[in-house]
Amino acid sequence: MPAQPTGLAQKVMVILEALMENAESMDLREIAQKTEIPKSTVHRILSSLEEDRWVLQKGQTRKYQPGPRILLFADGWRRNQALVLAAEEPMGRLVERAGETSVLAVPDGREARCIHVVESPHALKFSFQIGGRLPLHAGAVGKVILAHSPPSFQGDILAGALKSYTPNTLTDRESLLLELERIRRRGYAISVEEIDPGGTAVGAPIFFRGEQLVGGLIISGPKSKFERNLEDLAPLVVETARAISERL
Repeated sequence: MPAQPTGLAQKVMVILEALMENAESMDLREIAQKTEIPKSTVHRILSSLEEDRWVLQKGQTRKYQPGPRILLFADGWRRNQALVLAAEEPMGRLVERAGETSVLAVPDGREARCIHVVESPHALKFSFQIGGRLPLHAGAVGKVILAHSPPSFQGDILAGALKSYTPNTLTDRESLLLELERIRRRGYAISVEEIDPGGTAVGAPIFFRGEQLVGGLIISGPKSKFERNLEDLAPLVVETARAISERL
């Protein structure tokens, strides 16, 4: 018999697993029996999960089932995995040709989230963490995602306070709108020390069926050996992003 869950986070996961594994909705007693968690604790956790729509309780039967939020989360995870599979080989070729680190990111609320990295073989490089968040108003991948987002979303982002990471970070609304228009017109974004001192990058958008933005791709490296080649690298990044889009 598996050990009973102890910490709160473990109990929450065990309850969600029980609901996801069961073909039918479950009542409080059934969940408590399956998870070996006291009914009072199960009820308290379910009430909290229901508030955020991770679970739903049917009105007549009072039974619980997975809510829309967990289904959307799972669907988003599947889409990201499909994107990573489509991008892995083209990103590898890009790194071989450019000699620098390539990063794949997707929109995630008011930020971008890194979902895949192919690192440069060189010792001198910038590192990115899978799962790490990146701003939308600064850096090549954030700007290329924002540039191809709906105008209403752009306006919402630019209406808020924009963090200045370095002296090169654009925080003025009008300057950023002009930059986003420039990115859409030429098909790629360039960043020189907008987030990290010494960091540079070129980014291009990735689309599903040529229309729906699903992410952004960048090649990133140290300014000391990268800046002079940014314009030359842009066609490679655009070509790679297009190759990924065609695989989706």
